[in-house]
Amino acid sequence: MKLRLRLVLLLMLPLLLVIGVYSVVRVQQESRARVEDEQARAAGMVRTIQIAVESALTVRGRPQSELVDLLNDLTVGQKGIDGIRLFDRDGKVLAVSNVQTAAHPAVSADVVARVIETGTGELVETHGKGGHWWVYVLPVRYATFRSRVSSAATRRALEIAFVAPDTQRMARQAIRDVFFRVGSLTVALALLIAVVLQRQILRPLADLSRSIRALGEGRRGPPLSVKRLDELGEVAEAFNRMTEQLEEARQRLVTETEYALDLEQQVRRSETLAVAGKLASGIAHEVGTPLNIISGRAEMVLRSLPPEHPGRQDLERIIHQIDRVSNIVRSLLDTVRLGKLDIQRVSLAALIGRMLPLLEHVMRRRGISLTTSLPPDLPDVAGDPGRLQQVFINLLMNAVEAISSDGVITITAWPASNEGRSGVMVEVTDSGMGIPRDALEQVFEPFYTTKPVGEGTGLGLAITRDIIRDHGGAIEARSHLGQGSSFMIWLPRYEGLT
Repeated sequence: MKLRLRLVLLLMLPLLLVIGVYSVVRVQQESRARVEDEQARAAGMVRTIQIAVESALTVRGRPQSELVDLLNDLTVGQKGIDGIRLFDRDGKVLAVSNVQTAAHPAVSADVVARVIETGTGELVETHGKGGHWWVYVLPVRYATFRSRVSSAATRRALEIAFVAPDTQRMARQAIRDVFFRVGSLTVALALLIAVVLQRQILRPLADLSRSIRALGEGRRGPPLSVKRLDELGEVAEAFNRMTEQLEEARQRLVTETEYALDLEQQVRRSETLAVAGKLASGIAHEVGTPLNIISGRAEMVLRSLPPEHPGRQDLERIIHQIDRVSNIVRSLLDTVRLGKLDIQRVSLAALIGRMLPLLEHVMRRRGISLTTSLPPDLPDVAGDPGRLQQVFINLLMNAVEAISSDGVITITAWPASNEGRSGVMVEVTDSGMGIPRDALEQVFEPFYTTKPVGEGTGLGLAITRDIIRDHGGAIEARSHLGQGSSFMIWLPRYEGLT
């Protein structure tokens, strides 16, 4: 069932219930009102007929034929009167009108006698096959010119029968009228509610649904129109804010991803340069020493030969080529040697804070939680931000790889002194398996690694140590097998550059 139909039914059912109850009450009230109106009209006609008959009998006594004519004249044009009868004091019929549309059942003689005796009229409702009647039995008071005694004034009775209205037919007609009005009102209200729902609720919801679908597909649609101050307006405004925040988060993620890729490239380049540097150092050591010996011997021989000796030219060529080889080795070392540090004022809390989001994904995937304790008043250090970031990335990645799952990494920093110099101590602790005692002494050696073959070069901690030393700092490793590892880094405080 569509939302539109559900809302229409939800709004219409209580309204229809109220209208239905009101209609039933209204039908009953109208039926009673019509009956009361008919009774009032009949009572007025009865009173008129009673006065007319009394006046006619008072003026002069009339024979029976004239009484019949009088009763017929009184009933002319009165469709509601079924018949009129006049009784004497003994209850005998003196005159009967000729207008008999339906034979109403006659009232009992006891009623006529009681009315003549008491002088008080009565209303008797009678029912028959032909319908329903209201029969008024009234005393007729009159006095002839011969009668002077008041007791002779109440010796007749007048019976007037009215056809009572068909209350069932009236109720059915009223019900049909009410149903017609209620039906028309229901159709009009349903159309009005449907239009209002479409404009005020369903259309904004459809726009919101399209925007959510587009957002789920990675497309940012136009912002929703916020022109109303109700709940739907608040929802539209909240959705627009959410899309803006998601877009900002996406941009930040793209920026951080690019930054992470750049850092990864820097790390790989540093490792490559470190490997090349180690190879170049080895070559320089292994090749440079023999070259120096050869060059020195050649120069000694050259100095011992006289100027006109034919071998001098060959020795000079040999010395020149030795110098050329030395220059090549020196150039190779200059190429792979790390560049000069860009020392500046560095806030370790800010630097670590910018770096941590780059590792959230891998930590969350492994179920690792990270805890930091970086005091807000931590002194700034003197360092190269890029190189220091490389240091902490190496340490944190090693900590992540040391934990199989559901571990904890803690970063703690505090002011500390080292050899009389003030600075900051940073401790990176993991809850991994720890490092064996014999391996702990070699972790900073180049090409040494405890990882399986193909998963590490063994240069990360060596590069980290070299960077820390270039900063004038110190690094130390502590570990207990089965209890985790801790790396302590001390960096000098920033005192200003001269």
